[in-house]
Amino acid sequence: MNIGIRLLVVLATLIALPATAQVVDVNVTGEFRPNALDPGNTDFRNTTPRGSFCSWRPAECDRKGAYIFDLGNREYWRKSGPGDDTSRRDTTYVRFPSPRTITLQDASTGKTFDATISFVAISLGLNFGRGVDPWYHGISGGCSAIRGAGGVGWSVGGWGVTTPAAPTECYSNHMRADRTYSYRNVGLGIQVTLPNATTLQDGRYLAQESWTTGGAGADIDLGDNITGVQMIRMNFVFDVIHDFQVRFPSESPRVQLAPAGGWSAWIDHGKAPVRLRQELPFHLTTSMDFSMKLLCEHPAGTGCGIRNHADDVVVPVDVDVTLPGMTNLRDGRPAQFTALSSNDAQAPRFTPDGYLMQRRSTLRFTAEREAVTEMLRTPGSHWSGDMTVVFDANP
Repeated sequence: MNIGIRLLVVLATLIALPATAQVVDVNVTGEFRPNALDPGNTDFRNTTPRGSFCSWRPAECDRKGAYIFDLGNREYWRKSGPGDDTSRRDTTYVRFPSPRTITLQDASTGKTFDATISFVAISLGLNFGRGVDPWYHGISGGCSAIRGAGGVGWSVGGWGVTTPAAPTECYSNHMRADRTYSYRNVGLGIQVTLPNATTLQDGRYLAQESWTTGGAGADIDLGDNITGVQMIRMNFVFDVIHDFQVRFPSESPRVQLAPAGGWSAWIDHGKAPVRLRQELPFHLTTSMDFSMKLLCEHPAGTGCGIRNHADDVVVPVDVDVTLPGMTNLRDGRPAQFTALSSNDAQAPRFTPDGYLMQRRSTLRFTAEREAVTEMLRTPGSHWSGDMTVVFDANP
């Protein structure tokens, strides 16, 4: 299940670049770490430092859904030339690209996941000498204004993209031909749509993706008569840090099978029990998917068994598990009395509804009627076997 999260825009400068540089590198970082105070939250948290514009106008940025991060404090583009009194491309102009899917990979394990990047905002500091403020007369097209400020020869403001999934051109309503100005203190806003973190394995996932910038034909189209930076390269770093713990009553728990109500009906009246059963409680803490399977000292079909020490006869013992708050991915049902197997192909895989903390869970061991009948053929016999339950978060 994909979750669109407002891990909104990322872009913090990695290095100070000279004014002649044509490529700007920025870091986009996020982290999933389960939170006991918000156990139902399976989203990533944006860990990129917040930009100066949103720190200055936090209410405006939040209102527009624009969490903007800085590229840095220098000139990035310059718009100059005679212009055209009727051309919107000669105004302060931007057309963002459609959403793009990128693939992030853990360098250690090779595991990958996809994320979708959508542009949602831009902030600019404009230097225009003693000319007319290019933003003064408002904005048209597929953006809405994020209130800024201005003075003699400068202004600062932002635009929020109205429809990030299908962006259209945005432009200033100022159409006068005199327009020579520079873009400084640029910030960009992006929305990162990521998978449910419970479905991902621990690791550091990396990707690098570039968007060209400039005039017509660029990914980020800034209109006509524009010069400057030609590419923005984003380095994505997302950490997944799960919490997983299983606690049994002891390090090597023992299970003793017995009939419901005890052995008195068999001992006193010779009435054979229908089945032998015992439950083994444990506590589970998890924020991630995992599978469960059995390793058997005495295999019995696709499960485990116990052996008669006297004649090496093995009878099967069924094992199932109940995990409140988890769902069996195989059939979509709650993890209740789910059978376990020693066959890897049949191993059920479970996913939590959220961050489960110290959730009381149960393993149940059952010898059914046929197994009981076989055991009762030799009164006084001793049956035993070791079974290992494997919790596997790495299928």
